[in-house]
Amino acid sequence: MKRWRHLIVAIGTIPAFTLYVGLVLLLTDYVTEIHWALDLLFYLIAGFAWIPLSVKIIDWLAKHEAE
Repeated sequence: MKRWRHLIVAIGTIPAFTLYVGLVLLLTDYVTEIHWALDLLFYLIAGFAWIPLSVKIIDWLAKHEAE
């Protein structure tokens, strides 16, 4: 009965990540090519920014799975 959480995460993760990538690509036009250090900082932040949210989702899934 608890498998619906897996389905929600599986179905919701792909569109959410696709939306995130699209937003980062939109921001890329405004931020990049100003200075190489800004490019590096932007790509580092954008590359790792999705990790905390996905950790929260996985923790939520694991917490409710353990019950």
